[in-house]
Amino acid sequence: MSTYQSGFAEINGATIFYEVKGEGRPVLLLHGYPLDSRMWDDQFEEFSKYYQVIRFDYAGCGKSSHHDEDFSLVEDAKNLLLYLGVAKVDLVGLSVGGNLAMDFTIAYPEMVDKLIVASSGLLGWTDYSTERQNYNKEVNDLFQKESLEEAVELMCKAWVAGPFRSIDEINPAIIEKYAAMLSGNITRENGTGKMILPEKKTLELVGDISVPTLILSPDIDFPDFSAISEFLHEKITGSQLVVIPGTAHMMNMEKPLEFNQLVVDFLNRTLIRS
Repeated sequence: MSTYQSGFAEINGATIFYEVKGEGRPVLLLHGYPLDSRMWDDQFEEFSKYYQVIRFDYAGCGKSSHHDEDFSLVEDAKNLLLYLGVAKVDLVGLSVGGNLAMDFTIAYPEMVDKLIVASSGLLGWTDYSTERQNYNKEVNDLFQKESLEEAVELMCKAWVAGPFRSIDEINPAIIEKYAAMLSGNITRENGTGKMILPEKKTLELVGDISVPTLILSPDIDFPDFSAISEFLHEKITGSQLVVIPGTAHMMNMEKPLEFNQLVVDFLNRTLIRS
């Protein structure tokens, strides 16, 4: 029977909710924003059959408290791993979580065995598609009008269905789960702490990543994410790029079987840790 523990860790002045399940090589799941660790439900259960899987809610998301002092998500992740006694880990990050995984790897390469990024954002990327620019304007207008229900609806359409599909084409259970995470997180009271970003943008430093890297790309997301995936593949020496067909941004929720198999296959290629 797989071991399981959950709890709250005092990390950099915030109370961070975490869960750990399974045994073996540690794998840390880094969620998108403004979501929380529930987006990894399918992966948390499946991966725990083979590995020690760790997931947590970023400060201000899910069950974690917010920061009232300036903070770094990289440092939060590092200090959680140290709290759990984990010295080296495989990272799996999606969207903002993908960028966080890369920033962590750049800052602490000695703590990372393998890196997997999916639908990854990229700090410093400015070549936004027309579809993304239109979405950004529309969602910002809705937030300014405090039309939160409409904003959540638009975000579900944009990030789960993607800009080129109707939301009616998506499993309603996925939409419901995504909307619940959004609604809970965007209506929370914000802390007074500001997020500290790396001094150099991720885009400038990805060429420094030398750990084995898998890049998972959607094909019906905003075009930006296919372009970012290609850029990362070019810059990260020896990286592997795989497109999961028929997926928008939340590929792990939309096609968990395909996503999980690609991740497990990649992690299992070399089980000897350095």
